[in-house]
Amino acid sequence: MRKLLNKLLIKFGLLITKAPTLLADKSLPTSDSLPVELTEKVKIVGATEAPQNELFDIFSADTNVHKWHHYFDIYSRHFERYRDRPIRMLEIGVFRGGSLRMWKDYFHPDSTIVGIDIDKSCSAHELADQNVFVRIGSQADPNFLSEVTGEFGPFDIILDDGSHKTHHQIISFGALFKSALKDGGCYMVEDVHTNYWIKHVDSPETFIDVSKQIVDMLHEPYFDRKETHFRHAHDEAVAEMEISYLSANLSGIYFHDSIVVFDKSSRVLPKSELR
Repeated sequence: MRKLLNKLLIKFGLLITKAPTLLADKSLPTSDSLPVELTEKVKIVGATEAPQNELFDIFSADTNVHKWHHYFDIYSRHFERYRDRPIRMLEIGVFRGGSLRMWKDYFHPDSTIVGIDIDKSCSAHELADQNVFVRIGSQADPNFLSEVTGEFGPFDIILDDGSHKTHHQIISFGALFKSALKDGGCYMVEDVHTNYWIKHVDSPETFIDVSKQIVDMLHEPYFDRKETHFRHAHDEAVAEMEISYLSANLSGIYFHDSIVVFDKSSRVLPKSELR
């Protein structure tokens, strides 16, 4: 009973748990399957050039934005396809408002950009006449997230740049992916390197841990089945199956340095064909 209660408290952001390990001191697990030359230590050096893309140029023109330089190529890779039409974007974390303005300049001028934050002073960064809105509340409050979705959603892009606390990242994803993100949408969680820093880990599992589990869920259709179950016109081919909502609506997961991206798209049964 105690374990069940703790799970419910964690789900709703009411229980803060101690970091399970000192992640900053954690050594990398190494699979015996990897050759030693892939795991031996090598030196890397600092970047000498700034990113060469339009979004970085927009970022550089504002003094109230904090971003890691290597994020900009990742943003461009995943967000470029949304620029040819008005979209709706939700950004968790407003800070000084610079990123809201950056996204407004980057995407179609008729796009709606919504930021949420627990800091009431962030309301000053709303530009309602430009379709840039700010709402005050916690990213760990499913009711608040539902209200924001009802007012502005569903969204084409959801970007979690909020508290970086692991239980916040997990709760927000669970509350938003199904009801707040459009089919064809993109859910991005950035600064997940904080999952390896003690002060940000306040849940039994980090968001990175959960994301690794979702990799398995992506492949759920193949559990306890074989290739002929998917082969075109084969006697063993299945016409339908029941799988989790997440697996049925996830087309891809992308792991980058400090960023995890989920592409939402309604799936059909995989099909194999032997000619």
